[in-house]
Amino acid sequence: MKTPKLLILIIIQCICVLGFSQSPKELKTRADSILNQLQYPSKSKVLAVSHRGAWNYAPENSLLAVKRCIDLGIDIVEIDVRLTKDSQLVLMHDKTIDRTTNGTGKVSDYTLEELKTFRLKNACGVRGSRQQVPTLEEVMTLSKDKIMINLDKVEGETVKEAYAVLKKTGTVKQAIFKGRENVATMMKKYGDIMNAIIYMPIVIDNVDDPSQYVQDYNNILKPLAYEVTFDSVNSKKFELIKTLNNQNITVLTIPLWDDLTAGHTDELALIEGPDAAWGWLINNGANAIMTDSPDQLLSYLRAKGLHD
Repeated sequence: MKTPKLLILIIIQCICVLGFSQSPKELKTRADSILNQLQYPSKSKVLAVSHRGAWNYAPENSLLAVKRCIDLGIDIVEIDVRLTKDSQLVLMHDKTIDRTTNGTGKVSDYTLEELKTFRLKNACGVRGSRQQVPTLEEVMTLSKDKIMINLDKVEGETVKEAYAVLKKTGTVKQAIFKGRENVATMMKKYGDIMNAIIYMPIVIDNVDDPSQYVQDYNNILKPLAYEVTFDSVNSKKFELIKTLNNQNITVLTIPLWDDLTAGHTDELALIEGPDAAWGWLINNGANAIMTDSPDQLLSYLRAKGLHD
């Protein structure tokens, strides 16, 4: 006896209802979704990246600055990581703690316990914060499943130490390592670790031949993204963006000052409007933008239908 076509359709529908065809959003954490967008860039979506956390809201590189990014809906938060005297990774942009805490001296001259006795300053330099210098482990624990982390100052120095923290916290696929050195140098330094982490090469003033630099990385590591800077639209680095777009590789631009994006900066967004800065970058191939104004960037992207 043949099974009626109607019955077959009913069976298929039942299978879907039972969960054999769930949507990707039901199966993924938010961090997974961000990673997926990083891996498969789209012209209809732009990743929002916050520089040193939301430092206009809380002290830079603080837990509150990172949490603010999570609450806003930022995709990636950039942080700076330094090594203490007792080999612990903490968040600190400068080699010294003078500018951002109520203490003085080099990070590397203090143990973690000693650093925890100091307090962070706010964006205006006021010494009244109750917040301590956080560890990378604390940040990754806070961020788990919620946001991706862009690791700066790790570069070619503390990759092994940072990787150990990520393994401990189960967040290896939430962190983006980056650096300026060529692929041969990084592979010689770190070997198999390079294949285990997400690594984003930086195309900046260290690169004489951008095309060869990218080709070498693509041949060996196949990075998901490149951080591209350019001081002029006539530069080879600016021309490289189209090549990366055609290869379906994410391009991160960082409009923090003029030489990084040929004058199309956060400041220009405030003076002439976001279309002149962030809009221009998007029209010229940026899939991700790092900003010091995360609230405003998100509002702009959402208004343009480029962010959830």
